[in-house]
Amino acid sequence: MTNEPGFVGLAEVIGRIRGELEEARAEAEGRDLGFAVENVSLTFTVQVHRAGSGRGGVRIGVVTAELGGSVDHQTTHQVQVDLKPELAGGERVKVSRR
Repeated sequence: MTNEPGFVGLAEVIGRIRGELEEARAEAEGRDLGFAVENVSLTFTVQVHRAGSGRGGVRIGVVTAELGGSVDHQTTHQVQVDLKPELAGGERVKVSRR
């Protein structure tokens, strides 16, 4: 994960999506209408940074919108991640009362 302002790590973004799905499941409790979640497709604008130190690591940061911030669009890339949510037992995620 990167600590630069305006960027978050991919793992953090996916973790937040997981939290949103869990919250939707909890909010659906007791409702008559529900949905099965087949796929979650996420498209990110990312920036790749190569560290200038001797370690030579590469960091990938998801670009976020911040007031007053700007990003050079020539240094960004689009990445699509397709997730197939499932519960611990392997069953499909349902945003429904059961």
